[in-house]
Amino acid sequence: MKIPVKISPFFFVTAGLIGWINTMQTSHPFILTLIWIGVIFVSILVHEYGHALTSRYFGQKPRIQLVAFGGLTYPEGPRLCGWREFLVVLNGPIFGFLLFLCALFLLSTEFFENPYILYTLKILTWVNLFWTVVNLLPVMPLDGGQLLRVVFESICGAKGIKYATFTSMFLSVGFSITFFFIGYFLIGAIFFLFAFQNFNAWKQSRVMTESDRNDDLTGKLKEIEDHLNANQREEAMPKLEEVREKAKKGMIFNLTTQYLASLKAEKNDHQAVYDLLKPIKSHLNPESKIYLHQAAYEVKDYPLVIELAGPAFQLLPNPQIAVRSAEACAALSQVEPAVGWLHAAQKAGIEDLSPIVAKEAFNNIRNNPDFKV
Repeated sequence: MKIPVKISPFFFVTAGLIGWINTMQTSHPFILTLIWIGVIFVSILVHEYGHALTSRYFGQKPRIQLVAFGGLTYPEGPRLCGWREFLVVLNGPIFGFLLFLCALFLLSTEFFENPYILYTLKILTWVNLFWTVVNLLPVMPLDGGQLLRVVFESICGAKGIKYATFTSMFLSVGFSITFFFIGYFLIGAIFFLFAFQNFNAWKQSRVMTESDRNDDLTGKLKEIEDHLNANQREEAMPKLEEVREKAKKGMIFNLTTQYLASLKAEKNDHQAVYDLLKPIKSHLNPESKIYLHQAAYEVKDYPLVIELAGPAFQLLPNPQIAVRSAEACAALSQVEPAVGWLHAAQKAGIEDLSPIVAKEAFNNIRNNPDFKV
């Protein structure tokens, strides 16, 4: 069975830039840049085959994708646990290290005299040794970070991901500062980006539970997303309720809850949206925050409307969001915020505010001298 390989054109663009940066001061930069592109291509492909062949040995159906900044192996099929997943991750760097040893051996034979072949072998040696060492640093999403995650998950279960991402975040900052200090500014910037990614992943992982590692639930979640993508909402609804009930809490629970709330919002069932989203309000995606803002307004939970007003309007500067926020502020006798939101509604496209301020909600502040629109 062949392992599918998909290559993005940006892979060659990035490889070419790396090659050009390293050869632009030489007498033959174009030829040497092509050598760099070939070396990077072979090195990353061999690395990814290390993951993919091991994954296939354990019964999965892997596929490889070469993207702008490297390669990815997607191990589709039954989820591997423990030492099997550890080997799948580890064999990528091992294959890269074996390629380094092969290139080093060919150099040591002194058989080749052509300068371009010698240059290719030297770059092949340096690239694979450097990448193997860097890639084994315990920082996600590098392989070293994935190995750290597997170890933590084996010991701590679902909480292991939280510990792994926190450790990765801390170490990413340290490695970033180190690489900046020794003059490797591009690599330092990449590790700084890793630190930011791990911070976001750590925030999300705090709500992870064992249900998020359940293959049956993740499989059903994929079916649900396929239904939603195909606009098959009626088929998705009962499955969402089933998965949500089984998950109880965690990332899958939060995600299915938000999917379900979006379907309820399409039917203007504001009470259902409110009941679904309020308990997980600190874990909502942007669209769900807007749904909850409207639902809270409809059920007259004005403190929640005000709490969500800023984030909702920032995500979608819709005049109706501003109007609902102004009414909520007025209902709670908050004059200055109410006036501010009315002005925001005006800037967002509502020219005549008189029908709005005539609503009953503004009776509490209508006679207040600070209520000037």
